[in-house]
Amino acid sequence: METGNTARALGFAKAITNRDQEAALAVCHPDIEFRSMLGIDGRSYRGHDGIREYFDDIDSAFSEWSIEVEQVVEGDDGRVAIVMTMHARGQGSGAELAGRTGHVWTLRDGRLARNQLFREADAALEALSLRPRT
Repeated sequence: METGNTARALGFAKAITNRDQEAALAVCHPDIEFRSMLGIDGRSYRGHDGIREYFDDIDSAFSEWSIEVEQVVEGDDGRVAIVMTMHARGQGSGAELAGRTGHVWTLRDGRLARNQLFREADAALEALSLRPRT
């Protein structure tokens, strides 16, 4: 069942796939702290300017970039776990890559404020005491 919180997490994933910065910013808190697989050395993208920089980083490195959402669910505490696969094609090399990850989103004032990135996707669900779909 979709909730307002899960809709925001889904909206962010969709905005990335559509390369729609304005839609992404609409669901992000102004003080967002976003960790991505693109973040070198654990670097975070901070604030709305950071989200714009994230989009610039995607555009400079990849000719194609999309998010395929597998599961999104809200925990009892209002945080949202999302399991997804990122698909990309290198800008210059044309090399294809895919990575399955999970995120746990904390919301503030009804907007995405901070995520915790899990390279083992199902760990995001486990962090909220939820089970992966089988």
